[in-house]
Amino acid sequence: MRADLALPSAGPAASRLVNTAAMLAGFVVRRARRNDLARVRALLGAPADAARADRKRFRRLVGTLREDLYVAEREGEAGLAGLVVIAYVRGLGPSTALVRELRGDAAAVAELLACAEARAAARGCARIEVHADAAVPVDPPWEDAARIRRREVTP
Repeated sequence: MRADLALPSAGPAASRLVNTAAMLAGFVVRRARRNDLARVRALLGAPADAARADRKRFRRLVGTLREDLYVAEREGEAGLAGLVVIAYVRGLGPSTALVRELRGDAAAVAELLACAEARAAARGCARIEVHADAAVPVDPPWEDAARIRRREVTP
């Protein structure tokens, strides 16, 4: 994300700024809907026809409050440019947002990570962790571990 587009820590203004930054890059970042299943499966390389259990799992994912699924769309393209799955964990330590799945090209990943960070701040999370393969292009400054990248969320 561009340095001159600062994200506030919470509320609808944060989501508007994330979408403004994404639109500058030619993307629309939005929360996934039930009818996105075929496009998500195409991005993941799965067959278009989903089993009943897969449809039910996807419906629960887009309907739960414990996790968010955001998708990035390029203007004028039918397919998705990327996706991010964010889980929110609370416990004895600081509340944490876990990026469980992150797919897309470098530009889409950058916009989706900005969206994940804004959502984490809005949810009151003190930390965000990215659980992804090393092949996923993530810009610094992230603390690197084997498969986990961490960064503190600034309000």
